[in-house]
Amino acid sequence: MLTESITGRHAGPVFVVDGYGASINVEGAHLIIRDGHGPAPKRRKTRFARGRTKLCRLVVRSPAGVVSFSAIDWCSRKNVTIAYLNSDSRLLSCYVPGIVSDGPLKRAQAVAGVTEDGVTVAQSLLRRKLKSQIDAIETELPDLGIINRTDPCRTRALNEIGTIVDSLHKDRELRDLLAHEGYAARTYWELLAGTPLPWPAWTKSRIPEHWLRVWPRESGLKARVRNATDPFNALLNYGYTLLEVEVRIACGQEGLDPDLGLIHVDDRLRQSAIYDLQEPIRTRVDTLSFGFCHRAGLRPHMFHELPNGVVRLDPDLARAYAAWLMPQLRRPAAEAAASFARDLRHITIPYRLIDDRKAAKAPALRLGDGGPCGYCQKPLKKVGLKFCSRHCYLRYSVEVARPIELARAKLQKMRSEGLSPGHGGEAAKKRGAAIAASNKRRAMRLTPDQHRARRAAQQRELRQRKREAETKAVL
Repeated sequence: MLTESITGRHAGPVFVVDGYGASINVEGAHLIIRDGHGPAPKRRKTRFARGRTKLCRLVVRSPAGVVSFSAIDWCSRKNVTIAYLNSDSRLLSCYVPGIVSDGPLKRAQAVAGVTEDGVTVAQSLLRRKLKSQIDAIETELPDLGIINRTDPCRTRALNEIGTIVDSLHKDRELRDLLAHEGYAARTYWELLAGTPLPWPAWTKSRIPEHWLRVWPRESGLKARVRNATDPFNALLNYGYTLLEVEVRIACGQEGLDPDLGLIHVDDRLRQSAIYDLQEPIRTRVDTLSFGFCHRAGLRPHMFHELPNGVVRLDPDLARAYAAWLMPQLRRPAAEAAASFARDLRHITIPYRLIDDRKAAKAPALRLGDGGPCGYCQKPLKKVGLKFCSRHCYLRYSVEVARPIELARAKLQKMRSEGLSPGHGGEAAKKRGAAIAASNKRRAMRLTPDQHRARRAAQQRELRQRKREAETKAVL
């Protein structure tokens, strides 16, 4: 029998599913998750109530298991994202409910790569990334004790990245932007390389020597970053995948197309826009990962080394790290997607598939000098208009007509005379008629069905009277 470990009341917004044979289904309107490692009596059974659950992210790391249709429907109704990860922390699939469709935004995103406005948007993305690296080197990493504030390498890195930011507006080609971005990334990681990790003294004789410090990102097995051979890069791989999940959710909420990127070139097997929006937030993952290591401390049982030297995370570590990281990435991802969408909406779209004969607007029937505008006094183009635009109408209402101020003055005058619009005049008549109708209904003692039938008969009689009155008016 499965052990009852936690319920939805005690679980956080992020839940990680791991272990072989995991299952996610619905029983009695509750989302039931059975997962974990070891024999059946030691595995977990987690229940999330439908009414008051904090769950919003499901991260599935199980190599085998079952997800029922009812569980997907439950997650869709509760707006819960389901992310499926591979053993090497790659994102296999991500189900995001409530995706917004925005055709004009996607069209602007598609044409941005062939317009001058797209260069400005790409510069803005890289500028935010470089500024995040500067903030990390200048403030966040020294506050964590990762970098010494008096280190000359820190000052040199700040100067080099700052120079790139100042000259970024001159780059008009993608290769120039990528060259500067790569140089800044190399400077950033050269500063972090060799940083000691918080291992206790008794663990240094039990772990490989290269586990003791931070290595550059290109240190993976056979030059593949995903196959990290040290614990910190393995943790970053997992963190960047969790960031990808948050960025996908933010793109869906903004109506962006995940395939149409600017900095990352188009690829049949890659959604480039997702990686573009990750760039300004990667440094945030780095600093949070350093903070998690110093907060939780590192132990040998947190990582597993495969026979080929690749390092994988322990399930308990993956669960705690996801619960720590993802809530702190939600807002930066949403802000990055919103900023990207805001920049795209300023792009001029060159529509060419238009029939000129149909696109030409028919001339108005009542042209001529209709007198001056009621606000700006410009001549009107049509007879019968009072204002030349909606802007003039609103400005006239606020500055000249001032209906709210006039209504307040009239209300104050009536109250000074002992009159109140809420207790006399038309209000008193309406209130008295409503009370009389209510008393009449109570005296008749009708059942709800009889009352509805009586109301329907009254409505039919009223419509018949209106039709008769219209017929007489026509004759």
